[in-house]
Amino acid sequence: MKHFDYIIAGGGCSGRSLAVRMLPYLKATNKQVLLVDKFPKTGNDKTWCFWEKHPDIFESTVYRKWKRLSFSSSFIDQELDINPYEYKMIRSMDFYAYTNEQLSGNNQIVTKYGNVEYLYTEKEQAYVVIDGETFSADYAFSSIPKIQKKRPERYQYLLQHFEGWMIETESPSFDPECATLMDFNTSQQAGTSFIYLLPLSPNRALVEYTVFSEKELPAECYTAALKQYISKQLHCNHYLVKEVEKGVIPMSDHPIQQQENCIIYLGAAGGFTKGSTGYTFRFIQKHTAAIVEQLLKSGNPCIPSISPERFCTYDGTLLHLLSSGRLSGEEIFSTMFQKNNPEQIFKFLDNETSIIEEIQIFETLHKKEFIIALLNRTLKFMKTSYFE
Repeated sequence: MKHFDYIIAGGGCSGRSLAVRMLPYLKATNKQVLLVDKFPKTGNDKTWCFWEKHPDIFESTVYRKWKRLSFSSSFIDQELDINPYEYKMIRSMDFYAYTNEQLSGNNQIVTKYGNVEYLYTEKEQAYVVIDGETFSADYAFSSIPKIQKKRPERYQYLLQHFEGWMIETESPSFDPECATLMDFNTSQQAGTSFIYLLPLSPNRALVEYTVFSEKELPAECYTAALKQYISKQLHCNHYLVKEVEKGVIPMSDHPIQQQENCIIYLGAAGGFTKGSTGYTFRFIQKHTAAIVEQLLKSGNPCIPSISPERFCTYDGTLLHLLSSGRLSGEEIFSTMFQKNNPEQIFKFLDNETSIIEEIQIFETLHKKEFIIALLNRTLKFMKTSYFE
């Protein structure tokens, strides 16, 4: 049985982020990592967007960034001053190319393609079964999601589902210096829905229709919503759809186990998707950076949670409120952006605010409705705990 110091199961964003961040540590200690994925990744299968104050190690892969954002709804229409943040976009094809270059030809990284069938811990070691062959390691890092039984009587479950079109117009139609974070000028019948627009040039942009609801929509609903927005709001009737991307992101307050003995979970598999927004990229980077920092300090990759537990409560309360229908997502987000500094909102959504800063934000929101949602969520916990 082949033994490695570490095994990374899954070569997507989180697995590759960890592998690249580990390179200086591996070189200094002469340790070796086995990186496993189903197949080589080169295509543009995803787009990651995030806000950031300072450049991180993947800054060279940023395809486009904006210093200006806009927010629109039936309540407000405003441009957001996001300084000192920048809103950034990374295409997966660029991320894969960069990480392939960093990892290839490195003696500390062994890449293997195959199907990870099973992960388990035994005698203080991790084991990974790949196409029937077992490999061992001191620790395994996995971004492969575990099947989790839903408990709707206790937790909230919504989906963030979307379809985006990369369109090219005949004439200049966009301001390439200003992206649209949320535009709620869409039908809200299916659930909280908005358009997300990333202009890449005056005549090229990613236009994405996003919905928060319990179920996905029929394919024709996304098409109809995008066509209507492009025609009515962007006033574009002549354009070409160059690329299409679709996705579904779970939004839940269901706790996810981040470590199981010698197996440490990464990315969405470790619960690093923000429950109330679906943003993941920055949380992956914070988590993987913290793992490597701990390795450099102690040689042990085990770390405490990167975010205080109270943020899970905040996410769950918002999801409960959205599910109840007592307030629309348009009302909640419009009030938040109308009454708060965007810098504070981004800091809050990154789980980096202090309790005093959080209270200041809560004071601007629909306090009665949020308190009712918090109480109802708490009662669900108490009721289910009583019968357990």
